[in-house]
Amino acid sequence: MTLHPPTILVLLLLGYVMLGLQLAMVRRRLNEVEALRRWSWGNSLLLAGHLMLLARIVVPLPVSVIAGNTLILLGECAYVAALQQFIDDRPLPRWVRRTCGFCVAAMVPLALFDTPTRVFVASVLTPLPAIWGAWLVWRARHRVERSLWPVGAGLALIALALLARGGHAALNPSYYTDPMLPGGMQAALLLTSFVALLGSGFGFVLACTERATRSLEHLASHDHLTGALNRQPAELLLTNALQRARRDRSTVAYVLIDLDRFKSINDRHGHVFGDEVLRRFAQTVDARLRATDVFSRCGGEEFGLVLPDSDAAGALGVVEELRQACAAMGLMTDDGCPFVLTFSAGVALSPSGRVGAEALYRNADRALYEAKHAGRDRVVLAQPEAPQTT
Repeated sequence: MTLHPPTILVLLLLGYVMLGLQLAMVRRRLNEVEALRRWSWGNSLLLAGHLMLLARIVVPLPVSVIAGNTLILLGECAYVAALQQFIDDRPLPRWVRRTCGFCVAAMVPLALFDTPTRVFVASVLTPLPAIWGAWLVWRARHRVERSLWPVGAGLALIALALLARGGHAALNPSYYTDPMLPGGMQAALLLTSFVALLGSGFGFVLACTERATRSLEHLASHDHLTGALNRQPAELLLTNALQRARRDRSTVAYVLIDLDRFKSINDRHGHVFGDEVLRRFAQTVDARLRATDVFSRCGGEEFGLVLPDSDAAGALGVVEELRQACAAMGLMTDDGCPFVLTFSAGVALSPSGRVGAEALYRNADRALYEAKHAGRDRVVLAQPEAPQTT
């Protein structure tokens, strides 16, 4: 079967149109994500570029060659800019932008050369942005969504196909006297572009959707101000920790923390400063916990800690370290005065998980009440109630 490059090019254009429609719908649903906006621009530029190449039968050849290849290259640069924004949340490095600018400028004199030379130059310059995009995905493959992997693979596939065409054009210039004539290399390149388009474009949309879903899940389970877990998911993790403690015959410690005189902080220094105190406190605590520990915001200025496999000495040591770290946070009020944060804490233990979650919370709350009424800025270890088996 003979593959007809113009026919494949039409299919490629239809693919860009379908992807553009999907991008428009997804951008509306995801509230105009910046990376998606850049990818949409890239898709539009690639669509226009391939359309200009196809329009060579009615458009003067120099215009078709220069405009088509320039738009395709700009589209690839926009794709790579979208990837950089999505992966690193920053614009392209300056040297990459300069490289893209040089490649675009080098497309302008293409019409002065014969067709084989134009094919060779375009095949060498066009894959450069795609190579950087593939490298971005490869470099961040362990921390990005797996749905982004086909994007990197697609860009790498496009780059390899274009470089292969450039090498073939250098060795066989007579083969490229008219790129629109039926031929294996031209058809293979266009087919590769079509497959890579579908893999890269739809993979990027899927990655953006996946990240948005994860963000919504995080917002549902975490406090928006401090980043600590909300109370309900923390209670589930406490229950799980108690179940493991029963199996392992280990001790779970639960700590209830209340920031001292927090209402007066808001009254004297304003709610903006109060929010900053909560954020800095949460960051200080989170930086000193193990991966297995659970940190949650119970409400207002009250926080909870679940410390699996921790006895009384270990839990008290953790709380004391946190008290010292909070005192040394170096907070400053708006009028330039130093502010020292203190808190009161109650610690309750569940040896072998025998004390249930509700009783554990009551014990810690009672110990916290004792710490506050004893003068605040201290920690009290609760005396447990009768053991529970549920």
